[in-house]
Amino acid sequence: MIKRLLLLLALLLASASTQAATSLSAVNAGGCTPGKLISAATTNATAVKTSPGQLYWIYVTNTNAAIRWLKLYNKASAPTVGTDVPTLTLGIPGNTAGAGGTVSITIGIQFTTGIALATTTGDADANSGAVAADEMVINYCTR
Repeated sequence: MIKRLLLLLALLLASASTQAATSLSAVNAGGCTPGKLISAATTNATAVKTSPGQLYWIYVTNTNAAIRWLKLYNKASAPTVGTDVPTLTLGIPGNTAGAGGTVSITIGIQFTTGIALATTTGDADANSGAVAADEMVINYCTR
């Protein structure tokens, strides 16, 4: 029994050292597709990807003094804000000099229908308060 455990441990260590030696390199195909949205004076309901996909990273800034909300939907068309239920709701801190944050997801968040987003002034799923023009910038990368 101990021999088997030692053999299993040796195999795991060999596998880990092989994986650790693998290096990453940039290629010109197969990565995620970047996109950007600068807020209009609406809820900015947008279909980012109209087919199943993954969200790999998102970077959002907010220049309003109050917190603003980014809502992500598993939907292949623009959401009906205040009616459709978001999959994720992210609070974006406010600061007139600019505030925000980055979410980086190495393996991606899967959206089985499509990827859509909206911006609101409140966190409730039913909130449909419009943000102001140019107060939020949303950068993202999908595949």
